[in-house]
Amino acid sequence: MPASRTLIASLICATAALGAAGCSDEDSSDQPFEGKSADRVAAEAVAATRDATSLRMAGKVAADGRPLTVDYHVDTRKNCTGTMVADQASAQIIHAGQVTYVKGDKGFWASAAKNTAGGRKDTRALAGRWVKVPVGDASTTGLCDKQGFLADMDSDKSERKGMTKGDATTVDGKKAIPLTKKKAGGETVTMFVAAEGKPYILKLVQSGGKNAGTVVFSDYGKPVHATPPPANQVIDGTRGGQTS
Repeated sequence: MPASRTLIASLICATAALGAAGCSDEDSSDQPFEGKSADRVAAEAVAATRDATSLRMAGKVAADGRPLTVDYHVDTRKNCTGTMVADQASAQIIHAGQVTYVKGDKGFWASAAKNTAGGRKDTRALAGRWVKVPVGDASTTGLCDKQGFLADMDSDKSERKGMTKGDATTVDGKKAIPLTKKKAGGETVTMFVAAEGKPYILKLVQSGGKNAGTVVFSDYGKPVHATPPPANQVIDGTRGGQTS
């Protein structure tokens, strides 16, 4: 996987602009969130999403023009299961009990070795095996940090202006209102907010530019079943590749 940090950066790039949204006051009596500006709706959506005990993020994005597919189910305690695919590389992720396990194919480990200074060069023995990775390895676990990921949505103060509401629509059968921002670089970012029940973020879409993509949010509040793989099937990457 070409430095999975690019994956994380791509997702954060698609969401950072939407932290507290903009200052549009376009309201319509037949639209959800009547009387609330786009910035207030977006702020409530970010807060509701952050407060959710768990969520699932799935979709296709791009980092510097390279396609990436992700599917992560995470909770506030960093329990996490996920998959990521890019080019000729793919990996499964489990984060449980403060430990992260990665099961990548040959392409994933070959890329990981190439992109890590002093990294292990012969990675053939790792392909298809569960590997315990060092704590805090953001290249594989960044999306398992739900609260940290969502905090990045509030990070760029300069991007919180100029959003507008669109007409009510649906996302996976759920009524939603889109909030859209057109950026100076030709990119358009749209956040779809649930119009019924809690105002969760249901989908993020970025079009134009190098990092176009779509991420759908679902399974709010559902338990994350992150079960560690059997110890005899794990290579301990924190101890030079020994079997646990």
